[in-house]
Amino acid sequence: MRLGYLHFPRFPVQRRVRETPSLSGRPLVLWADERGVQRVSFASSTALKAGVRPGQTVASAGALVPGLHRLPYSPLDEAQALASLGEALMVLTPGFQIDSPEGLWVDASAAPLEGGEGPWLEAVLAFCQQLGWVGRGVIGSERFTVQALARFSTQPASVVEPHGGARLSPLPLQALARALGPGGVEPLAGLGLTTLGEVAALPAGAVSARFGHEGTLAAQLARGADDSLFTPDPLPEVLHEAIALDWPAEALEPLLFALKSAVDRLCARLQGRKLAAVRLTVRLDLERVESSRGANPSVALILARPSAQARLLVELIRHRLTDLTVRRPICALSVTIDEACADDGRQLNLGDAPEGEAALEVVLSRLQSALGEEALFGAELVDTHRPEAAWKEKRFALSAAPERSLGWWESAQRPPVGSSLDCARDERGGPGQQRGLGEQSGLDEPGAEPRSPREKSRDGDSESRLDRPSTSLGMNGGTLAASQLLERPARLLREPAPLPAELTPEGALLSLSLLGRKRRVTALFGPERLAGEWWTEQPYARDYYRVVLEGVGPLWIFRDGRDGRFYAQGVFD
Repeated sequence: MRLGYLHFPRFPVQRRVRETPSLSGRPLVLWADERGVQRVSFASSTALKAGVRPGQTVASAGALVPGLHRLPYSPLDEAQALASLGEALMVLTPGFQIDSPEGLWVDASAAPLEGGEGPWLEAVLAFCQQLGWVGRGVIGSERFTVQALARFSTQPASVVEPHGGARLSPLPLQALARALGPGGVEPLAGLGLTTLGEVAALPAGAVSARFGHEGTLAAQLARGADDSLFTPDPLPEVLHEAIALDWPAEALEPLLFALKSAVDRLCARLQGRKLAAVRLTVRLDLERVESSRGANPSVALILARPSAQARLLVELIRHRLTDLTVRRPICALSVTIDEACADDGRQLNLGDAPEGEAALEVVLSRLQSALGEEALFGAELVDTHRPEAAWKEKRFALSAAPERSLGWWESAQRPPVGSSLDCARDERGGPGQQRGLGEQSGLDEPGAEPRSPREKSRDGDSESRLDRPSTSLGMNGGTLAASQLLERPARLLREPAPLPAELTPEGALLSLSLLGRKRRVTALFGPERLAGEWWTEQPYARDYYRVVLEGVGPLWIFRDGRDGRFYAQGVFD
């Protein structure tokens, strides 16, 4: 089996600098407590150049470097960070195994998909660099071989052929330290051995007799013989990232640095699994004092569209945190993905503006999180011409690409053959446009474009009823084109609302009572007849008009053929 090993020199220091960019270029040490003494575990390049060394006491390191930054070292946090990086790399590798605190073994079986092992390793290292990690990589067949070469070789990327143990010869004896454990190298060093090649040259029987099992293991590894198996680490079911702040935060800015690091890692893990977040929870851990009471605050976030984009999630969480009031400083935070779904990606159309979509998602997600998941809903078209029943609610989701579907407003213009609507046929027997009583066709031939009234008058055609105001109710008004009259309002009422009307003895509409106030009709256009569902218990026959009321604006109303009363159906913006 072909394996890759990725070594990230001083990975804990890289993580700290990545999470706190202000530490870049400054002397920094990570210390661990050993029997009550704080000793340096890792040091930054600036501190190493000043003479600081791992194992040194923090006090002596501080004496060497004035202004030295001292942060605690947590092996558990480093292992979690490595595991998060491994999950992010699953876009290029099917499995990984952490080698805390500075390395990762990865399955290289996907190398042919990138054009070979060399290009694949370069792609892996480039991906790590894109995430902010600097490291080296080696591909080989034995776990110890790739680990030792990656840790002690100066080449950024190399490929080792099977049984390539000869390349281990120049490596220092210290390469065996991790495999043999604490104190395993000292007996070999006591013999004056300095390289793996010298260990490999020792007689196998003499090494086994003098040093026992550890000596035999050291000789085998030095020759490149390693039969240990690669066992991929299992993936956690719950995606969770927690970060402890170096100093308690009382303002939003330092909290956002930690939040961005946690969300970046979560989104990288989501993308590695080909998932997108649907809902997540941010929990803040407040500083504990004796008089404090109450649970730690948390913020729940529901996304209008599933996403694995860190920038969008950070922006949404930031808006929620600005509305949050805390009574004590914040010492840690955690982000948990409560629900995720498969992420198949999106194909943007030409002319799409991702920035505008991102801003829209921010607004929608804020509304959904503040008002509840059911506050936002979408409309799904239903195959019926009755306006109030032509749509139903569905869960709101931004569509990746708008699809054109035949809605009831288009169906009203061209109903299906044999429907119960008041439709007509042209001379060739094909279905014509839906028309009101006495209306003439506005199309000369099937598929022809409607002509303007001036063209029709010049050619001797009669004017379409849809292109002139209706006089059936004795109202005079301006003219509307057929396409304008067939427009539907953006806001439809769930149920038609009755409108008490005042008519002249001749049948002209004078006023309508709306919101308890009588309002004069200033313009009226129509009618457009909709009728159907005669086979049901609730058939309908309606004449629709576009009416303009004084002080209100344009409404979409109809006169019911059953009772002769007027009803409001919608409002034009």
